[in-house]
Amino acid sequence: MAYEPTMPVNEVETDLLDRALAAFHAATDVRIRVAQLEVIRHQENCAHEVDAIGHLDVGGIDETMVIEIKARLTNPMLGAVAHQLQQLKQNHEHGLLVTDYVNPVMAERLKELGVFFIDTVGNAYLNLPHFLVYIRGNKPAKQAHTTNKTRAFQPTGLKVLFAFICNPDLVNAPYRDIANAANVALGTVGWVINDLKELGYVTEFGKGRRVLGGREKLLDRWATTYPEQLRPKLTIGRYTVRDKTWWKNVDLYDFAAYWGGEVAAAKLTQYLKPEQITIYVREQAARLQLEFGMKKDPNGEVELLEAFWNEECDFNDKGITPMLLIYADLLMIGDQRSIDTATIIYDQYLAQFIAEDR
Repeated sequence: MAYEPTMPVNEVETDLLDRALAAFHAATDVRIRVAQLEVIRHQENCAHEVDAIGHLDVGGIDETMVIEIKARLTNPMLGAVAHQLQQLKQNHEHGLLVTDYVNPVMAERLKELGVFFIDTVGNAYLNLPHFLVYIRGNKPAKQAHTTNKTRAFQPTGLKVLFAFICNPDLVNAPYRDIANAANVALGTVGWVINDLKELGYVTEFGKGRRVLGGREKLLDRWATTYPEQLRPKLTIGRYTVRDKTWWKNVDLYDFAAYWGGEVAAAKLTQYLKPEQITIYVREQAARLQLEFGMKKDPNGEVELLEAFWNEECDFNDKGITPMLLIYADLLMIGDQRSIDTATIIYDQYLAQFIAEDR
């Protein structure tokens, strides 16, 4: 297989990978040899970028492991990670998640989703025709409390990134225009762009000409960070409605609201039957609740959230959130039907954003 480098892997990820490989060898007496450590793209099929390539040799059989490094794994990320690793199987290679710690509940969930993983304390799951290992329950001696100091992936930074992904040309606009498009303070834009430069996602050519790169990794990172960093701040509440089919013939445009998640995906793909109703609202949540008889219920099937993006990011069909948001909400659900639907959204609507980076 031929691969093309796109950007370096940072020191934190390199250290994490080294510790996970050492822990895996200590637990199994089997080594995974890393042949290439950098964000790379398959030259024959440029659909996906990965962090490293490794080789596992058991009984003289060499298995190629395409490695995805996640410095900190959380429950909302599992669906997105599973999607990324499942996509790699299209190249007839094995995807391998490398992370700091996988707790027993996460381990079982990843196993159910068919995601191979190793962590830095010796937990692992690989299921190959000639090699099976499943270790869970090992705990860190001291749970590390890591924080993401990259402000570009904090809540306000994610709003700027969302605007860039919706409109990649916006990265080259004046800061004031970017701030207006992202609905953030003007001062936010400068430090987000500086962070993106340091991370390799923005390259500056000459005076003031900027280009957005590393788009696949950027999109993946947004989708995995959004559920934990920004989404909780948008929550209005959960509700239930007596008529479970009420949403089928409702146009939310008159309510300054948008279908998200499963309903938006169902309307676009006709692939799944929604179980959860996600609605992003601009300003008329009370009117929406009254109109459709929504009653407060912490376990309700209807979730209302604030719409955080500028209207210029709207999808052409009124009443549906931008594609990136549908994709991220589906992956947050994390079951296989949602992951499969997210893949359809990705292929039909988001792949072009990636292709323009080639």
